[in-house]
Amino acid sequence: MAELRDKLDITVEELEEQLGVAKLPVFINESEKLFLSRIDTICSDICSDPNKHAIFVSGPTSSGKTTFTNRLSKALTAHGRKGYQLSLDDYYNISEPTFDRDGRPDYESIDTLDVARAADDIKRILAGEEVIPPFFDFHTRTQTDGAPENAIKMDEGGILVVEGLHGLNGRISGDIEDSACAKVFIMPYGNVYCDTKLMDSNEIRLLRRIVRDRRHREAHALATIDYWPMIEKSEDAYYTEYLTRADYHINSFLAYESLVIAPLALGDLRDAMDQAIKGTIAPNVFMERSVTGKPFADLSQAMARASKLIGHLEKIPVISPEQVPTESILNEFIGV
Repeated sequence: MAELRDKLDITVEELEEQLGVAKLPVFINESEKLFLSRIDTICSDICSDPNKHAIFVSGPTSSGKTTFTNRLSKALTAHGRKGYQLSLDDYYNISEPTFDRDGRPDYESIDTLDVARAADDIKRILAGEEVIPPFFDFHTRTQTDGAPENAIKMDEGGILVVEGLHGLNGRISGDIEDSACAKVFIMPYGNVYCDTKLMDSNEIRLLRRIVRDRRHREAHALATIDYWPMIEKSEDAYYTEYLTRADYHINSFLAYESLVIAPLALGDLRDAMDQAIKGTIAPNVFMERSVTGKPFADLSQAMARASKLIGHLEKIPVISPEQVPTESILNEFIGV
């Protein structure tokens, strides 16, 4: 069983102390190196065991699973055991979603995946067969056939890295023996303080999600906040189970990330709040298929939370997103 560890607590004062021309690049580089060292530790452990042929990666939304998987796969290959990636996001099957009491569609639970196909594809890949995974388009929220050039056929000694919200669900890994695989749980684990706590691990992920949704999924900040209760409800159902099943926990919170994510999210929040006050706010895109027909599950509640976040984020100093290294996990959210 993995345990949450390496919790990172940082204050606004400590962030401000790193803003010098000489200090900031070092601060960023050290933050990135710490994250990479966690990947290297897992890679070394797994590559030293010839019985390991699969890695299952799970974690709550906006934890950085995709970038972590990319970097882990490259590290495995560099260690002489080629890494092959399979994203469970492409197995979404949400033709008939269920809803919470406020009408939010459920895009989070294990039942939104074509579990049988995913488990079968994983089994076939590990057996040496060629598999063409499906493709899920998040803009149209539809699944299509995968492209032949994305076929997966593992070489002998290769390692399949399966990542997704439910990557550690027993229905995904099927009857694969524990001795043949490793299980990783990733999430940001830390707090940001300024006299009192400004944000915790949950809000770090919420801010990442706000920034990503605005740039990659055409959803404004109030849409993300309005949908967040559905995400929290789903996470409550599986969080403990997946952490318990994991062999490793990876803390994806970077010490400097608030300097980048917070101001971007602040701008997104202010824009959405201004539109809401003027009455020009677009409907919540996550509610498009709601049986209620409402444009929001609870706009007033979302605005109240946004207002509180704005008050906290205004206290955090700012740096340019251009300071973020090209391969940083933060690029999964900021899109630069």
